[in-house]
Amino acid sequence: MKTVPILKVAAVIVASALIYYISLALLKWGGLGEYENLLRGVIIAVVGITLANLVGNAVITHLRPTIGARAYGVGNLVKVIGVLVAVFAALVISRVGAELAVVGGTVTGLVLGLALQPVLSNMFAGLLILGTRFVTVGDTVRIVTSQIPYQWTFLPGYKYFSPDYIAPGYKGKVVEIGLFYSTLVMDTGYELRVPNIVLLNSGVVDYTPRWSETQVVTVRVELPLSAISINTLQSEILSELEGFDVVAVDFTEQSDKDFVIIRVKVKTPIYRDWRYVKSEVLKRLLAYREKKLVENLSRYLCHTRGVMCDKLTPTQESRN
Repeated sequence: MKTVPILKVAAVIVASALIYYISLALLKWGGLGEYENLLRGVIIAVVGITLANLVGNAVITHLRPTIGARAYGVGNLVKVIGVLVAVFAALVISRVGAELAVVGGTVTGLVLGLALQPVLSNMFAGLLILGTRFVTVGDTVRIVTSQIPYQWTFLPGYKYFSPDYIAPGYKGKVVEIGLFYSTLVMDTGYELRVPNIVLLNSGVVDYTPRWSETQVVTVRVELPLSAISINTLQSEILSELEGFDVVAVDFTEQSDKDFVIIRVKVKTPIYRDWRYVKSEVLKRLLAYREKKLVENLSRYLCHTRGVMCDKLTPTQESRN
């Protein structure tokens, strides 16, 4: 497998040499020998860009078994550097005359500037992303921008019952940062390709942060007022969630006259799966609610459901 890139490189060099000498012979035969340097520059640019892609792909293939997805970042960086070196070398070797540059520079510059504006903006944005590590290969991020239309699910109403806020954007794992676009693999398994200039101009929510050591998980649960004691509720929930780093237990709002919504915030290390933490906390809170309903079933049925009030003892009724 390692010999394949070497054979490809050798084939590219041999083919470019043949093309160069054949083209040079045709130029001299046609009396256009003064364009020899220009021909060299074109050949150097084509060969350099081709070799940069071959070497970059070989680096990715070689490093992927050891460093995983980050091999794409290293390979892409090799490609970018190779392309820039090839273009610079082509400009130096071609030795475009000053007169030709003055005559054609203005018109050519305007035409190329307008035609290549999207290409160049994405290329330089890719260089900035790679150089500043705005995002890196392997990061899990959410892209928040109006340039990529996104609509969250708003029906049914309970869909976003627990989150305090919604970041309206596409979430995925960065697997490649190329010269012109970057690729994210979303939770659904689909690939999202984002132009580099759009990514650079976007807000990014990083789910693999470098500075944060913890994250806070929010869980909300609705409890019947007739089955709980408001004065002891917080201490009871803290007891039920023993083993978790509970940040706060809040009375968020009264959903109607018989129910109150409790919000519980739990801190968890950044390396731990927050979904598991949220699931375990919610299970304990639901078990707590079931226990309180069993203990205060008569009060719940009477004051919340309006039935079986004759089962209430004087002691239970006095608690209201």
